[in-house]
Amino acid sequence: MWIDAAWSRRGLAALHAMLDVDDHTRKAMIQFLLDEGFWHAERLTWEAAISKWNDAKNPSKPTFFKTGELWALALRFERHHLFLAVMEDLGYEVRRTPTEERRQLLLERMTAAVESCEQTLNTTRTELARLRLPTGPRDITARSNDAAPLRFSRDDDMPTGGF
Repeated sequence: MWIDAAWSRRGLAALHAMLDVDDHTRKAMIQFLLDEGFWHAERLTWEAAISKWNDAKNPSKPTFFKTGELWALALRFERHHLFLAVMEDLGYEVRRTPTEERRQLLLERMTAAVESCEQTLNTTRTELARLRLPTGPRDITARSNDAAPLRFSRDDDMPTGGF
């Protein structure tokens, strides 16, 4: 059997290590879930949100945390216990990327994004230049008085023949 009682206990222990915090942090975590739209503030009273929090930590209750909620909480509050346990269980070694390395990666992503924007702008400018749109009013040729007036067909017009 893939999932046994010991595996479940390790997962639950990691979840509790991630979410067992002091009252101040717990309130901040719940408020974060409400503020970020994970939980609907207009549907939940504060007491209901606390109840939902407690129920989600209890494996015998039908309420549970969604992956996105746990991920956001881990990121925002630097409580990575559950994700570290998952990686360990999957056989991965996890190390935190040093700050300077992360900064360099972010700067490289930002540089690539700026270059992409510049390329898009240049392409758009070129396409606009190819259109050679007049900058002033268009020349409208005057109609001579002896020309037949424009007439648009109506549904009740008789066909004039032709094709």
